[in-house]
Amino acid sequence: MRAEGTGTVAHAGVVLPRLLADRVGMTRMFRDVLARPGFVPGRDRGRAVSDTVAALASGASCLTGVEALTAQVELFGPTGGASDTTILRVLGEYAGRLGEDGLPVRALARSMARVRAAAWEQVVARHGCLPAVRVAGAPLAWPRPHDHADDVVPVVIRLDATVIQAASAKEGAEANYKGYGFHPLTAWCSNTGESLAVMNRAGSAGSFTAVDHVKVLDAALDQVPAAHRRDVLVTVDGAGASHELIEHLHGLDTATVHGARGRRVEYSLGWPVDARTRGALEQVRDQDWQVALSAAGKADTDGGQVAELTGLLRHSAGGDQLQGWPAGMRVCARRTPRAPGEQAELGQDPNWRYGAFVTNTTAGQVQYLDARHRTQAHVEDRIKELKACGATRLPSTSYARNSAWLQLAAHAVTVLSWLRLLALDDDLALAEPKTLRFRLLAAPARYVRHARQRVLKIPTGWAWATHLADAFDRLRALHPA
Repeated sequence: MRAEGTGTVAHAGVVLPRLLADRVGMTRMFRDVLARPGFVPGRDRGRAVSDTVAALASGASCLTGVEALTAQVELFGPTGGASDTTILRVLGEYAGRLGEDGLPVRALARSMARVRAAAWEQVVARHGCLPAVRVAGAPLAWPRPHDHADDVVPVVIRLDATVIQAASAKEGAEANYKGYGFHPLTAWCSNTGESLAVMNRAGSAGSFTAVDHVKVLDAALDQVPAAHRRDVLVTVDGAGASHELIEHLHGLDTATVHGARGRRVEYSLGWPVDARTRGALEQVRDQDWQVALSAAGKADTDGGQVAELTGLLRHSAGGDQLQGWPAGMRVCARRTPRAPGEQAELGQDPNWRYGAFVTNTTAGQVQYLDARHRTQAHVEDRIKELKACGATRLPSTSYARNSAWLQLAAHAVTVLSWLRLLALDDDLALAEPKTLRFRLLAAPARYVRHARQRVLKIPTGWAWATHLADAFDRLRALHPA
């Protein structure tokens, strides 16, 4: 083995997310947004940001990793690679386009929304419609109100918080329930798997902070292209059961007032099993519990059961236990038998584990609504992707720069989701970043010049060489945004 090879490149598949960022207009967008009057940078800022996003999507996890990958002139060109100090400087400039809450300011948010709209237009052109989320073994679709047209595919937005550990003292890193670090709040589009919004927060930020949920939700809605913003389902785990968020969601649901001309916003939020909920659970008869549905739409083999508590809470012996909450809010509960030998905590039922959620969906059986709510677990896969794309650790001592790095990691997840939808088929269209990197992005290649063209030759012995070449051709065929 000799470290003297020429004419070869490593991680040749990084050309896929890099080309995709160019084709959907992300590179040009960042160049325009980060431009400063009277300042001509030595490194193109749009190129630096999109190359960093491509490197994070391909497995780089730190500044030196980005520098090493983008230093390959054969892949990134003479104007591509930037040193780690330059990238750190770009992070500072990007941070200047973020507000105090860590979310993009209006100019950056609107520019990214235009890029997203162009990408979704290409997705719809290839698949015929926006991919639908599957619930109980079938695609989630809503009937259009007041007409007999085809059902509409709602956009499913999921909110969840996560913890990013910090190994050293950094601005904003604080103690939390999982150790020491940061506590960002994220929003995802479950239809496409992309990030819609991410808010970096100090480690001690609360999980039930309603004002943060409202900000992130509004930022996520603004990112949804206008053509797909009329039918939306919002899901949050137990941290979302706050008056402010639920009332905000009811205010967004303008279809109740304007009918077909309004926007239909439904929600499914985790609900605490507190004293009032336990009081209602005690009144549910055994015959009133219904068998829950699995993800495939079959009877739950784990013994899960569901029941609706709305009537028991609204008309209990002690009066309306939901006074002050919106009238259209339904409360549903789920119980599963405890495993043999499992010890219940003090005050909990010794035989059953209980959970609850609330929704404003007026129609539908409780089994289906429960199955729909449990698809919230998909958000954990998206958060795993975020951390796999550079958010396992935040690189700077500066809170602002770390917020910018978190945004770039979210962009990397988004680019990978578009790559699956626009260029890949079969199992690769469902692959996680680890699989995509092994099969495509980390593939080696020979770099040659032929007939005034630059050519990457993937080894024919590599099982996914054809898939990589086909994906590149599909992206090249996209009309530049």
